[in-house]
Amino acid sequence: MGLYTMEPLEIAGGWVNGYDPVPLPPDPHESPRRVLDRLLLAHLDNAPCLVAFSGGRDSSVLLAVAASLARREGLPLPVPITLSYPDAPDAEESRWQDAVLAHLDITDRIVLTVHDEHDPLGPVATRVLRQHGLIWPPNFAPTVRLLAMARGGSLLTGEGGDETFGLKRVTPLTKLVKSKGLVPPAVYADALAALTPASLRRRAALRGRYRRPWLHPEVEAELARRDAADSAAFALNAARNTWQFSTRRCARIAYETVRVLGAELNVRYIQAFAEPSLVTSVAATGGRFGWTGRAATMRALFGDLLPREVLERRTKALFANAVFTRYTKEFARTWNGSGVDTDLVNPTVLRDIWLSDDPHAPSMTLLQQAWLARYA
Repeated sequence: MGLYTMEPLEIAGGWVNGYDPVPLPPDPHESPRRVLDRLLLAHLDNAPCLVAFSGGRDSSVLLAVAASLARREGLPLPVPITLSYPDAPDAEESRWQDAVLAHLDITDRIVLTVHDEHDPLGPVATRVLRQHGLIWPPNFAPTVRLLAMARGGSLLTGEGGDETFGLKRVTPLTKLVKSKGLVPPAVYADALAALTPASLRRRAALRGRYRRPWLHPEVEAELARRDAADSAAFALNAARNTWQFSTRRCARIAYETVRVLGAELNVRYIQAFAEPSLVTSVAATGGRFGWTGRAATMRALFGDLLPREVLERRTKALFANAVFTRYTKEFARTWNGSGVDTDLVNPTVLRDIWLSDDPHAPSMTLLQQAWLARYA
């Protein structure tokens, strides 16, 4: 299968909007844990079976389920593989990683140190860009590096967990119902916002939108309307909302892209929490109202596998400073503005963003487009 070709507005905005028209399947007859076991069982004996493990909730749950299943079935334990970022303090997760591995009694592990290898113009990314051109998503370098370590086997990741297990449009109402009103005042405001018509939710999304300063005003406004429409489309029904997350074009295309890249390396790539069978099972189990939040969802589904503090963790690592490194800066310093669509983009602003201390992640595709125009 060929890789997705991005449209000019998608390249300029660094995002793929919209939903694929895939109807919600009938309610499954299996629990999420049983579905997840069945998904993983097909890969645990496909050595090497690696689990991308950051120490966050989703990767920790995935590793816990896979390890429990392997022990129960007499199969080799999956091997956690971790990316370590010594130059990016905000990405430090070792305390959480060590706690989870100790709890699961797992000692075999792979740690890859990352300095500037994952830059969107680094050696990993440019090799793929030369072969395929622009692809979605642009931040594929870390996953490609993990795939290379799993040659001949499987790579399991927790991608999709935020969408499948995270907050839904109805969640504030669920909190009100299940807590009998004993919630902070902000929850009432969120619940009211969830009940407003789509037109008002679109306006609210536009007011609080993410802005892309490198775009010409009319282009930025058009993409903001698309973003707001995507946000306002979420159903009030938690089960349907869960399925909508998995049918977003940005997620489906990204999954297919990495599966293709994995196949080129003879690796089966599985986003377990994005698999339709798992998503539909979680949706059916949560029902119309779902759970009261992310932590409650994780406790309900996986509370027997990991300590409560791991399942209820609220912090996340930040990787921006570990991505845009010297390769981006060196290219930007000598870039003359060519290779991008100047009807959509202001090259001067774009160059300043790439040279800044905090480049905008959605500008990554334009960075790769400009690089390809010069070097491909």
